[in-house]
Amino acid sequence: MIRSLILGVLAMVLLVSGPTPAYSCGAKVEIRFFDSDGDIFAIHNKSEGPLKLVSLVIRLTGSMGRLIFDTEYGGPGASMATPFVAVSDLAGGAVGFQGATPVDDGGEVVVLKFSDFQPGREFMFVIDVDDRLENSEFGQAEVSNAEIEGAAAKAVLMGKSGQSSTAKGLFDGDARALLKGGVRA
Repeated sequence: MIRSLILGVLAMVLLVSGPTPAYSCGAKVEIRFFDSDGDIFAIHNKSEGPLKLVSLVIRLTGSMGRLIFDTEYGGPGASMATPFVAVSDLAGGAVGFQGATPVDDGGEVVVLKFSDFQPGREFMFVIDVDDRLENSEFGQAEVSNAEIEGAAAKAVLMGKSGQSSTAKGLFDGDARALLKGGVRA
């Protein structure tokens, strides 16, 4: 009797909620942050299968250092303002970089668009990042790995047949974010 009741409840839950979508492995993007003269973000599409990266959002909101982009001198940043500049495609082939949203001085979000960012390729950009801590480890102009911890990123990838996948992740204490997701089958 109890077994029949449990099976009946499970059947009702499946009917009401519908089937769980199946995901295939594969969507993976790594972002590394390096503090230097003009801070560097290196983006690597490490996806398995033919998943090209089509958009990426980096959101500094939630970072341990309360980070901001410092794109203009005299604004809320500490010093060494550097606007967004696309630097390179380290794999030697184009990633189809289409552009980035304007990054406001003191802003916390940048959105990048790509048309052909295939697995195995890497893209870098430079932009100054400062913290807003009163007693930061190296001063507000230099960002330590721990200060970017908690910043978030979200990628949208697309397969050959047009199916999309979202991969999300947070930066860790090593200034690295590993975004993972799946593709609906």
